[in-house]
Amino acid sequence: MIKPNISIEECASQIWDVIIVGAGTAGGLAAVLLARKKLRVLLVDRQAFPRPKVCGCCLNGNAIATLKETGLHHLLTENQAISINEMCLGSKKINHTFPLQRQMVLSRECLDSSLIKEAMLEGAFFLDTTLAELGKLTTSSREVFLKQGELQLLSTAKIVVAADGLGGRLLVRKNITTHLASTNTRIGAGVTLLDPPDFYKNGTLFMTSGNGGYVGLVRLEDGRLDLAAAFDPLAIKKHGGMGPLAKSLLQEMDWPLPLNLEFAPWRGTPALTGRIEQVATERLFVIGDAAGYIEPFTGEGMAWAFTGANFVAPLIAKGVGCWEPELAKQWISKYKSHITKRQGVCKTAAFLLRWPLLVKLALMGLKVFPFLSKPVVAMLDKPNKAATSI
Repeated sequence: MIKPNISIEECASQIWDVIIVGAGTAGGLAAVLLARKKLRVLLVDRQAFPRPKVCGCCLNGNAIATLKETGLHHLLTENQAISINEMCLGSKKINHTFPLQRQMVLSRECLDSSLIKEAMLEGAFFLDTTLAELGKLTTSSREVFLKQGELQLLSTAKIVVAADGLGGRLLVRKNITTHLASTNTRIGAGVTLLDPPDFYKNGTLFMTSGNGGYVGLVRLEDGRLDLAAAFDPLAIKKHGGMGPLAKSLLQEMDWPLPLNLEFAPWRGTPALTGRIEQVATERLFVIGDAAGYIEPFTGEGMAWAFTGANFVAPLIAKGVGCWEPELAKQWISKYKSHITKRQGVCKTAAFLLRWPLLVKLALMGLKVFPFLSKPVVAMLDKPNKAATSI
């Protein structure tokens, strides 16, 4: 367990430069970068760490490049992250394996916890099992209510960062923005399993698409098998649960069934695809899944989170020194150009994965022309331009 290095009472007795709500990949990286700038940073999360997360746990070349740029690549090597060398994509008993170039996998329990520890080493403060609620906006700060059980105290920050994830409603609850979910969106589902079949070997990402959704499977650094899926809600109901639906999809491929797949403790998410109307406003920035999400494809979700944290940190640092409305406009612009633009590829992939017949035809094409996969893989691995020039 990661122990907080501050109490809720101590949090309320001072004015913070930055309060970050949410200690996932976006919030954790932002805390590291801002603490390095000698700002007083408070990182708050409603859960205790380490904690499980519905996530494929893959880091593509873009995500890894950001970790290198920010001097955090050692978190992967120290935690024995596994290199992913190939992807086996299947549908309706047809599959094709193609190479991946610069991808790795590391469990979210390990990755998120490592980022929090790094942030504390840099001087940030971490408070867990705490709910956060926005308070009033003043001329020089934003109020944040911190709640643990029946205890609720008021804290203050010059800038607040909302990194509270896919289901985050920090801004929505205060009518600062509106969450716009896409129609017919799927939900996320995930579970990690012990003692998986040898078929699911280290270094290979497996993914199968069928009626009702798709599921990805990959070995983690500790030998567990991580399953991350996007399911149609009606298909879950039809099959009697997430586990039975996952079983059906694997059976369509004749892939081995992990032990207790149907009865494992599957976890779900809110609607996967959606966005908020604005990702920044007065003394407030939104990053990570809280800013908007598209059904992910081979690690893009974490790449968006890292990119956002890396690009927004210099703007936040400027805003702490002297707030200007132009800073919010800059983040809105950069989010559109560096994140929304890349999400377009995932929109295309998500559309394709909704039609198993199209996936089957695409796989047949890849078998004949395997080089066609290279541009997609290269795009996913291509890093965003460095944010150091901001």
